Amino acid sequence: MLTSHPLSPLLSLHHLEIVEPIFPKMDRIEALQHLFKAVNVDPGRILQQTVCYDQTSNVTISVVWGYGIQIFQGNQLLPDILASQRTFKPWRRGGVSDSSQFLIDTRDYPRDRCKRPVIFFLEDVAFGTGRVWSKYRRYTTHRCLNTSAVEDTKSISVYAKKLHQDIGQVMAPRRQCCDIIHPFSKSMIIDIRDCGFGELIAMNA
Repeated sequence: MLTSHPLSPLLSLHHLEIVEPIFPKMDRIEALQHLFKAVNVDPGRILQQTVCYDQTSNVTISVVWGYGIQIFQGNQLLPDILASQRTFKPWRRGGVSDSSQFLIDTRDYPRDRCKRPVIFFLEDVAFGTGRVWSKYRRYTTHRCLNTSAVEDTKSISVYAKKLHQDIGQVMAPRRQCCDIIHPFSKSMIIDIRDCGFGELIAMNA
């Protein structure tokens, strides 16, 4: 669910003693400490999501700053990307995962691994010269027959200005835009920026 956090600032996390650690290969305490490395560097940007469409490689990339990146094959509709994948179940024990039970927009989590996004999790973060750098390491290990331009990509570096939540941003929040720096192979660079006047996050025809 953290990959679809709304534009509003993150205020709290609940029931972490029940859910699985939010980062792989860590226990709950280690995972929280890892997340707070990003929180301490840029608290206003934590879990803020932006979406990049890359026509050259035919992929859609969702960046959830300070946590993870998902790469989807092909052009995905923005409302579908912003909806939560149903990797969770109702709080009631024995509950069935039915989308009608949730107050948030949800979408199916594919049973076929090859239809799932390629996932990268936060590895490191730093601040310097007015910009924040964060690095994400590939977690998905399965390989599929339908190879894509990101099949060999192992890490992604993301650059952005430190986000200051002024009154205008709080009252009328706007999702930021991002650019993918070409060419890329085993590593990728993404630049997050303010959207231009009249610019929309949308796939190009």
